[in-house]
Amino acid sequence: MSLETERGIKLSIALFVAAVLQAVFAERMSLFGARPDLILTMILSGGLFCNTNSGAALGFFGGLFHASLASPPHNGFGSLIVSRTLVGFAVGWFEERVERQHPLIAFGLITGGTFVCEILFFLFSPQRTPLYWIQNVLFTTLYNALISVPLFYLMRVILTSPEDRKARF
Repeated sequence: MSLETERGIKLSIALFVAAVLQAVFAERMSLFGARPDLILTMILSGGLFCNTNSGAALGFFGGLFHASLASPPHNGFGSLIVSRTLVGFAVGWFEERVERQHPLIAFGLITGGTFVCEILFFLFSPQRTPLYWIQNVLFTTLYNALISVPLFYLMRVILTSPEDRKARF
């Protein structure tokens, strides 16, 4: 099995686990009204180990999971998919430009990526209560920032070989 195929299978499993955890535990993990967006955080942290096509695919399927779990009828299903696909593509695009496999880069990309993704979602599907929505976006961004570094290290353990981990850090 090729490295790319193995990585794709591992990312698919990790994305599915994130979707299950989002559905089951996200509400219980809320702090001061903020809930983590585990699917989006998984897209962004997994995208750090992908190229543009793999990042876009990860974003598409993550958006599909998210839309299936959270989208109200007749509102936002496609917007969730498109916004997550664009953000997954953008994080994968950094592969050729930036050394992405560092915890500080992961922190910045996951924090910024969460905010940008939610802004894109708002542009595609404007919400009825923008002030309440922006408050939730800020809290979700902070929550995702808190879990970004541990999730990055978890993804690094899952997706890279032990030799590669020793060579980098």
